[in-house]
Amino acid sequence: MAFSLAVLELGCRLVGIEQPRLYRTDSDRGWTLKANVLTHWNQEGSAPVRTNSQGYRDREWALVKEPGVLRMAVLGDSFTEALQVPLEQTWVNQLPAAMAAVPGCRLLNGFPEGAETLNFGVGGYGTGQSWLTWQKDAQRFQPQLVLHAVYFENDLRDNIQAERGSGSGPTFSLSKGTLSRSNAFRSRSDYRFRRSWAGQASDWVLGWSRLAQLINQLKNLRNATAGEECDSSGCTFFPLGPDGTKLYGRESDDLKQGWEVLTAILRTWKQEADVAGSQLVVTSVTTPPQLWPNANDRQTEIKKHGLDWLKPEKQLATLLEADGIPYLPLAPELQRQADEKGLIAHGFAGQKPGPGYGHWNKAGHKAAATVLARKLCSLDLPGISD
Repeated sequence: MAFSLAVLELGCRLVGIEQPRLYRTDSDRGWTLKANVLTHWNQEGSAPVRTNSQGYRDREWALVKEPGVLRMAVLGDSFTEALQVPLEQTWVNQLPAAMAAVPGCRLLNGFPEGAETLNFGVGGYGTGQSWLTWQKDAQRFQPQLVLHAVYFENDLRDNIQAERGSGSGPTFSLSKGTLSRSNAFRSRSDYRFRRSWAGQASDWVLGWSRLAQLINQLKNLRNATAGEECDSSGCTFFPLGPDGTKLYGRESDDLKQGWEVLTAILRTWKQEADVAGSQLVVTSVTTPPQLWPNANDRQTEIKKHGLDWLKPEKQLATLLEADGIPYLPLAPELQRQADEKGLIAHGFAGQKPGPGYGHWNKAGHKAAATVLARKLCSLDLPGISD
């Protein structure tokens, strides 16, 4: 048996199987990326993935920035982490060059060396976990600008419900204007197992053994349900999602709580950033139904349910204006590009669930970086200096 296992292990290494665990438990945020992991992501899209020594999907960073550079810390969920495309194609990585290409970029006044981005995005994070990441890691790098990317289709719930991730994560609540945090996830059985010696040993085996990685990969593929109704050309159903009629239509009480907590987190975050000498700016990535390639399908859903595809952006703009937080939504411009130029920003051809669904592809990242660069360059933030 030992000889057979050794042969199988050697065979896995010879054919290049390498799929170590990307995530680890974290006592504050529930989970985060592991440091110094090298693998290849192929669950959606396809890209080599390497994490840096800080435990984020980016190049190595110097703790102290170079003179004349505008340092931007970028936080968010899987749209920011962007495992689906190579690092150089991510919107975060493209943003500095896109800003440099904007004539007379206001935000770069006083920064002759341009901008640099530090990507602190982690898949599955709600705004609360991104805020904790700012407190724990990002602010140590003293960014002048802190850019948080909201994803409406799950961020409103992620802050108040801990149902996903490696042992789930903290939740937040608001009572009489006071923001509270619960760490009940630490008592969950899956979190406690991952922190136990048995869980640590399992993690080590999955980090070293290519055979164990193959078995784990096959298990994950067997359990995967996304896109089961689709073929190689894509899906036939409209990606409205379980909360679609609430998010884009009449607001329900449970989403109202999510909006209140989201606003309270961002308000507190702004206050902390101000004290640290940073400027908090919020953007929001697009959702699949907002950019669905067939505009007629979108119109049909509007008539059927009485929806407004830009309702979340309008709500957040009103809420953040009251707190003086700059807000730069991407959906209005990218939706125009989808309608007029045929932009297909979400999904990957030849993969389930197909074009129009899921995360941004190469075209989506490029369009997002270009639009966001123009919006950032139009900001007048006198408090930002080298």
